[in-house]
Amino acid sequence: MGPRPPGTAAGERTAPVVDTRRAVLAVALWLVGLGVLWAAGLALADRGAVVTYGSAPPFIGYLHGRVAVGTGLAVAVAAVVVLQGPRFARTAGWRPVLLAGWGASTTFAVLLAATDGLDAIAAPLTDENDYLAVVPLVAQDPGEFLRTFTDRALSYPVHVRGHPPGLPLLLGGLDRLGLGGEWWMAALVVVVGTSSVVAVGLTVRALAGPPGEETVRRALPAVVLAPAALWLATSADALFTGVLAWGVALLAIASTRDGRSWPWALAAGLVLGLCPYLSYGLLPMGALALVVGFVTRRWAPTVVAGAAVLASVAAWGAAGFWLPDGIAATHVASTLGRAADRPYLYFLVADLVLLGAVVGPAGIGGLVGLRLLPRTVQLLVVVALGAALVGALSGVERGEVERIWLPLACWVLPAAATLADRRGWLVAQATATIALQIVLVSPW
Repeated sequence: MGPRPPGTAAGERTAPVVDTRRAVLAVALWLVGLGVLWAAGLALADRGAVVTYGSAPPFIGYLHGRVAVGTGLAVAVAAVVVLQGPRFARTAGWRPVLLAGWGASTTFAVLLAATDGLDAIAAPLTDENDYLAVVPLVAQDPGEFLRTFTDRALSYPVHVRGHPPGLPLLLGGLDRLGLGGEWWMAALVVVVGTSSVVAVGLTVRALAGPPGEETVRRALPAVVLAPAALWLATSADALFTGVLAWGVALLAIASTRDGRSWPWALAAGLVLGLCPYLSYGLLPMGALALVVGFVTRRWAPTVVAGAAVLASVAAWGAAGFWLPDGIAATHVASTLGRAADRPYLYFLVADLVLLGAVVGPAGIGGLVGLRLLPRTVQLLVVVALGAALVGALSGVERGEVERIWLPLACWVLPAAATLADRRGWLVAQATATIALQIVLVSPW
């Protein structure tokens, strides 16, 4: 255990419970906003405006009720988490709690995805607009793909030209090792995505000490049951979520441990340096890493990590791909798609409301008591919310943020700790997630 960061002195209050009435009001306002956006979205679509794909604005998808064996099993998992999760999270050892949270999150997400059958778990990754469509080309000549990526971006499927070349290269490498195809990709995406439960927990504990651990323990059942599970299985953004979360976690460990910290800082930099080559959207989200130095006042590990990030940028450039050129090419590609015609003001509001849909009722209600949580948690939540606001204001993120906000949602969800002693909130969290899965047919 490293030195205690500022603001976490012995005797600091740990995760008190917020006034339920205010939390209920916050959730009620969110539900009203969601209903207004649905009605407004349909009205805009009737007038010829490009809103979303499907009939469930502001979500991407269609309203169509269905249930299956996977749904029933997901309900059973949710019941176990609601009934036993809080007590287990409070009393079990720290490592078993984190591993159980990871396992439960993975199981819950996969079972929900199986509502449309087992094939539905990997089906979102097989779309002609997704990454797997270019894997044969990448596997054949990775160097050529990288060197010509910017010039040929507009000829690639939608998701490929809208992102850096990192994930296609990763998938091409796996294909060369005999681990190609949608099921290997699905396993990678889901396992890395759900591991963010562990990464966030380690970060909060490292930076906030015992009060941080208490916050994580209280929030964990709500984190497992959050609607984010619907897009963790299966969207490539789940992979982005895990990579960013582990980059921040490694930096937090480096900044709070005694003795040599530079190997951890270097590892953090290598992981964080990968982020902008997986998704350009992770660039503003990377501000979460700056919270570490701000809290600990130990900037040397952040400097080491930053140097590793810059070295990564240089290495990618030497290999033939310059980040600014890629961003410019993606900007051109974005002006050619339907998303560019979506109403700015509608999605300015919708994107922020959809973040609420990803974190669920417990996450929304927990924000009411944010000031009662450890300072570190407050900072992480505020920075995550700020990154979402920047994305919405920029106009770049116009819809489809159910998956895009995943790397931010995992840092907002610790706010649910303020409601953890009220089992009704866990029931509401699980109900919202399962109901969404039943009625919303999403492409992810």
